[in-house]
Amino acid sequence: MAVDLIKVKLGQKILDSGCGVSGPMGAIAARSKAHVVGITINDYQVKRAKLHNKKAGLDSLCDVFCGNFLKMPFDENTFSIEATCHAPKLEEVYAEIYRLPGSLYVSYEWVTTDKYMDDDQEHKEVIQGIERGDALPGLRSYLDISATVKRVGFEIKPCCGCGSLSIDVAPKGTVDVHEMLFKTADYLTRGGETGIFTPMHMILCRKPDKASE
Repeated sequence: MAVDLIKVKLGQKILDSGCGVSGPMGAIAARSKAHVVGITINDYQVKRAKLHNKKAGLDSLCDVFCGNFLKMPFDENTFSIEATCHAPKLEEVYAEIYRLPGSLYVSYEWVTTDKYMDDDQEHKEVIQGIERGDALPGLRSYLDISATVKRVGFEIKPCCGCGSLSIDVAPKGTVDVHEMLFKTADYLTRGGETGIFTPMHMILCRKPDKASE
């Protein structure tokens, strides 16, 4: 689990920027017993996250706030997962994380892999379908992620890197809602089958010692 990479301990604080309805933050709190502070821009998600945390008996470990992860008022160590793919400018997100006094940052990013070829029309169709269906400003290359975190000042620490997409996440024919969801599920499946896309590119960043003091 990603939380193990930053060796979180009882009593420490973690920031989940873009926490959604609290799935990851609940798992992190349950596993580490650390205090997790989540921020999401959607007030409905805040209410659902608080409800989920209370039902799971984690409300004493989890706090959820409505806000923008590009302008965070927090002063804790940081932990984020899976939400930054929605940011129009990823560098602004990483710069905001870097501004906080914590030393470690770990995230899963949605990326195109080294198998993606921009001159392959089928590859382009799949990636553009994922971008439209999931309301993404544009999928980044896994190389762009590394370049961006370095540009804002982070050092990259070794971790498990880029995982593959299990096609069981969105198998064909199981989404009984709008046609767009059927199409998006198909694009996600094709992206996983061809290996040109993953939502599981894990990156572990560390501030240089002087910057984290």
